[in-house]
Amino acid sequence: MLWEAFLAGLIIGWLRNGKIKYLSRIPLPGWPLILIAVLIQLIIWIDFSISTYFLAPAYPILHTFSFAILVIFFFLQGKNAGFLIVGLGILLNLLVITANHGKMPVDSTHMPAEVAEELAAGEKSPFHKIITEETWLAFLGDVISLPYKNNQLLSIGDIVIAAGIIIVIQQGMQGKKRKKKWR
Repeated sequence: MLWEAFLAGLIIGWLRNGKIKYLSRIPLPGWPLILIAVLIQLIIWIDFSISTYFLAPAYPILHTFSFAILVIFFFLQGKNAGFLIVGLGILLNLLVITANHGKMPVDSTHMPAEVAEELAAGEKSPFHKIITEETWLAFLGDVISLPYKNNQLLSIGDIVIAAGIIIVIQQGMQGKKRKKKWR
C-alpha cells in the first residue's frame, strides 16, 4: 500500500507540473531517527528469520519503541501537513501495537488457513498476532482487505499513512513557490 501511495503522489505531483528533483529539497530534521527505527525492525526480523530468537523476549519492546521513534520523527517535521498525517497514522498503529503487547493484531478471516495457523503459532511474523477476544482496539489492527492484493491487510493507520505520503510527495514535487515582488 505504501508503494502505491508513493506512486500516486508522484503521478499527482507530475500532473501538477511538479519535478522529482524538488523531493531532495524537503527538509527532514531528525532524519537519523528513521534509520534507528528501521534498524531496530531489521534486527528483529533478522533474529526471527534465522531462528536464533536471541532477542525474542525483547521483540515487543523493541517493536513498540521503533514505532515511538517514528512518531517523534514525523512530529518533528513541524507544520508540514503531509508529515503530520503520516505521523498520525503511525501513532494509530503505535496505539494498537502497544495495547497488544508489541504486536499488530491481524484478522485471520482474510488469509489462507495455513498462514493463519503459522501466525497463531508465532512462526510467521515477530510483528503480528491473530485477533482474538482478548485483542484490544482490534478495529485499529490489520482488518481491511484490498480487493486487488490477495492476503494483504491494512489498518486504519496504514491508510492514514498512505494519505500523508501522497500529500508529502506531490507537495514536495512543487518545490517552494516564490512570490513575485512588486516594485
